[in-house]
Amino acid sequence: MTMLERRDVGRPEPPPVPPTPTAPVPVAPPPPGAPVQPRSVLGRLVFAAVLFAIGVVGIVDLAGAPVPASAYFGVPLAVVAAGLLVGAWYGRARALIALGVVLTIPLAVVATVERWDLSSVSANVTWEPTSLDALQDSYRAGVGNAVLDLSAVDFTGRTETVDVRVDVGNLTIILPSTVDVTATAQVDIGNATVFGREWNGIGQSEQTVVDTGSDGPGGGEITITASVDVGDLEVRR
Repeated sequence: MTMLERRDVGRPEPPPVPPTPTAPVPVAPPPPGAPVQPRSVLGRLVFAAVLFAIGVVGIVDLAGAPVPASAYFGVPLAVVAAGLLVGAWYGRARALIALGVVLTIPLAVVATVERWDLSSVSANVTWEPTSLDALQDSYRAGVGNAVLDLSAVDFTGRTETVDVRVDVGNLTIILPSTVDVTATAQVDIGNATVFGREWNGIGQSEQTVVDTGSDGPGGGEITITASVDVGDLEVRR
């Protein structure tokens, strides 16, 4: 080992040199007199058309014409939708999307409430026909609990169709032990139990359950369409 090599043994490595920071590149301002892209007037025009549409609906309503409450949201929403279609080719109107969302939410709520039959409010109602002559094609309750008891009806040799609806509340359908049943059930918000099959949640799709009873096929047939907007639904024997 030479003298120079002995000097290098054990000598610490020099610390790394930090990189020199680079200054941000300044953005040059637009030259004087450069054309500035004007704001689109489409959004303001559509907003004015929305106000005009609401005014027209109000005038028609005050004139005595039958105007549903949902029209106060549906008509402006249609105007906003037309504005968005125009904005796809001309102008810039992205803010209309937010306005459309604001109108869509109350429209969905009001449209659902309009379907409710509040005139038939009842804490409890029981329909209990004892014969096919007393059986109705449809049964309807607004707000409350309803029971359709068909256990005493003899369906032998007959094919019947029944529609049952409750807006807000609980619906129970009781059937004879031998009739063949095709039940189509839907609960928008709540729980459904149809011959032991259960499902629940929000915005459920309708489901169809077929049950031939304790004796198998035979004993008459009945097709039931049952729906509940908010509440619970049960179909059993």
